[in-house]
Amino acid sequence: MKSALFFKYLLSGVPLVTTLKEYRLAWLSKDSIAGLSACIVSIPSVIAYAELVHLPPIAGLYAALAAAIGYALFSSSRHVIAGPDAAIGLLAGSAILPLSGGDPARIVVLAAVLSILSGVVLLLAARLKLGVIADLLSRPVLIGYLNGASLVLIATQLGKMFGIKTEGEEFFEVVFTVIEKLPQTQVPTFVLGVLLVGLLVGLARWLPSIPGALAVCAVAIVATFTLDLGSYGIALVGTVPSGIPFLTIPSFHWADIAALAPAAVAIAFLAFSDGILLAQTFAEKNGYEVRPNRELVALGSANILAGVWQGFPVSASQSRTSIVDSAGGMSQVAQLVLALGLLLFLFFLTGLIALLPKVALGAILIVTAIGMLEVASLAGLYRIDRVEFGIALGVTLAILIAGVVPGIILGLLLSLISVLVEISRPGDAILRRLVSDGRFHDCRDEDEAESVPGLLVYRLYAPLNFANARHVMTRIRTLVDEADPPVRWLIIDAQAIHDMDVTAAQRFAELHRELAEEGVDVKIADAPRPFFEELARVGLSEEIGRRDFFVSVKKAVDAFEQYCAGRHP
Repeated sequence: MKSALFFKYLLSGVPLVTTLKEYRLAWLSKDSIAGLSACIVSIPSVIAYAELVHLPPIAGLYAALAAAIGYALFSSSRHVIAGPDAAIGLLAGSAILPLSGGDPARIVVLAAVLSILSGVVLLLAARLKLGVIADLLSRPVLIGYLNGASLVLIATQLGKMFGIKTEGEEFFEVVFTVIEKLPQTQVPTFVLGVLLVGLLVGLARWLPSIPGALAVCAVAIVATFTLDLGSYGIALVGTVPSGIPFLTIPSFHWADIAALAPAAVAIAFLAFSDGILLAQTFAEKNGYEVRPNRELVALGSANILAGVWQGFPVSASQSRTSIVDSAGGMSQVAQLVLALGLLLFLFFLTGLIALLPKVALGAILIVTAIGMLEVASLAGLYRIDRVEFGIALGVTLAILIAGVVPGIILGLLLSLISVLVEISRPGDAILRRLVSDGRFHDCRDEDEAESVPGLLVYRLYAPLNFANARHVMTRIRTLVDEADPPVRWLIIDAQAIHDMDVTAAQRFAELHRELAEEGVDVKIADAPRPFFEELARVGLSEEIGRRDFFVSVKKAVDAFEQYCAGRHP
């Protein structure tokens, strides 16, 4: 009885159980069509993505199956499909290969360990309710990462296209190797690769409703069967096992955990930032809400299950999610149908993969990488903000020179540094009275505006905290010292100071006392409640007094003008 109650309690925390309880039979046909469509389209892609992690093609199917089940159990999204992803796969592969020593068996273990480790990071983030961490990956960093990863991905597939063996994973090393070995090009492989790339590009341009990867794999398999492409020296995938592996926890060394930890954190950041954006987009489109921390749990469980099922790190898939949505999918049952389709393929149809030329996988990955390039977005950054353009370009160059993992870690650091710089140097303004309406504004140089002699009206466009307090107080001190004629009243427009910590309050109190000794009265206009409460905590609200607080800048200015009129009747 107790075990039954415990099992029931566990199931109550699984969103899929709630979905199935509330499921309408009328949805089944739509979910079935959507799930099968996504399954058919995903098979060629996930096989290709396994190549990025230096694993056999079958590992892509294992990872896709595990991700579909793990994600469907816990996701709050009705449409997002999880599975192998090109950007995540490239990041995982770049972290694993240097540690493996080229040993295929060790690559399998390291890929599984990295997937489990990434899942644990995601679950820890969910436990600590850190769903907002995805916001730390700024748009310029993401653009820089995608451009760098795309170029590296293209470079790593050139060997398959030319039918030559390349060394290493670093961008310039691979490119120089390909150039050096161009005379060794296997011509039939190159011709087939160019034709398949042309087919992919042509379908995307003129027949976008036809899944390009599926069409290329079908054409390549048929060509192998009818023309015996292997006899021309074109490399084939070869024998692929059928069925599914047992769930096992890979054996590992603690040194592996330390070596893979940076990549696991980077994968967690990328997976969640992409996943939550995708989930929110389709939730808004279809009129429901998603829970960020629940998505962390879903992605974490998908990665852990992929790891124990001999797969590799996974993420949310935009292309497969779009297919489910356009096919009318109504719930995560569509993802369960996809998983069932993958199971059937693994048991009965893996023999088809053996006939697939490896150059077909390279063609799929190259066209995928071209689609990932964010050239237009980079040009947009150049026009809008040169600093953010520099960040994006710096991340791209770091990936090309140092590798994918160092590049994305640099990107995360740049994001944090840019946030800290922005917080520590907030915007401000000296307000002047606009002649046209008599009110005080942050006026442009060309506006017809005037200052009031002896009055300085200062506005800060940010909360006050320990990071910016010294800068802001120094700025106010400088403005007061440089004013001509000398300042009698300093009015601080505090409407944007919705928060102030103890350090900032203490620095403000010190400035207030200095100015008071010099005969400068400090007045506060439009102060939010948190600002006033923090002044009270440091004992400054009594020093300033209620009479020094005004409901608006206009009221404060009127009081100053009355004060001046009283002194000089």
